[in-house]
Amino acid sequence: MIEIRNLCKVYHNPTGDFVALDDVDLTIAQGEIYGVIGLSGAGKSTLIRCINMLEKPSSGSIRIDGEDITRMRGRELRRIRQSLGMIFQDFNLLMQKTVEENVRFPLEIAGGKQAGADGKVRELLRLVGLEEKAGAYPAQLSGGQKQRVAIARALANDPKVLLCDEATSALDPLTTKSILELLKRINEKIGVTIILITHEMKVVEAICDKVAVIENARIVKDGPTAEHIGHFQEVM
Repeated sequence: MIEIRNLCKVYHNPTGDFVALDDVDLTIAQGEIYGVIGLSGAGKSTLIRCINMLEKPSSGSIRIDGEDITRMRGRELRRIRQSLGMIFQDFNLLMQKTVEENVRFPLEIAGGKQAGADGKVRELLRLVGLEEKAGAYPAQLSGGQKQRVAIARALANDPKVLLCDEATSALDPLTTKSILELLKRINEKIGVTIILITHEMKVVEAICDKVAVIENARIVKDGPTAEHIGHFQEVM
C-alpha cells in the first residue's frame, strides 16, 4: 500500500516561490492500477518524481508498506528505489546497448549474477513479446517496441510499484492500446501496483481501477473510475 499524506513541494526561485504540490493526500492499495490525470503543469509529474524521490518533498509523508520514504537516505533509499520501476514518455533507453543489454542493466547495477540475470532477461522479453528483438538496438525499433523494452527493464528488479509518467503520450492510438493491454496483463499476472500519470481520459478509462484529478497542484477529485468518470470529465 502507498499512503501519501499532506504532501507539498515548493520550488524556491529568485522571482518567487512556485507551489507544485499542495497538501496532496492519496491512498493506493496493493495491486491497483491507479491513474492520476491532469493538464500540463498541474503537478502530476512532480507527484510521481516525489514518489520515487527524484524530487524531495518540501513536507508531508509518502509511506510504502508502512515505511516513510521521505525520511530515507543513502543505502536505505537505494533499497526502496529498487522496488519502484519507472517508465518514461521518451523511453530513456541506452542507445548504444542492445535490447537485451538494456533490460539487463538494472540487474547489473543491483549486482545480479550473470546466469540468473540471463534467465531473467529472457523471461522479461518473453513477457513483453520481444524475444526476437534481443540483439536489436533501440534505433531499429518502433516506438511501441521501445516502450516494451522500457517496461521489461522497469520490471527487472521485481518492483512492488510500476510508475508510468505519460508512458503512452508519444505513441499512436493503436500502439497506445497495445501498451495499455500489456500493462493490464502484467498487473494481473504478477500483481504489481501501477501508478499511471496521464493527461488522456481514454487511458484512464481503459485500465485504471481508480483515478485522481490533479488541478493547480491539488487533488480535486478521486475515487473508482467506473463510478466517477462523469465527474472527472467535467473537471477535465
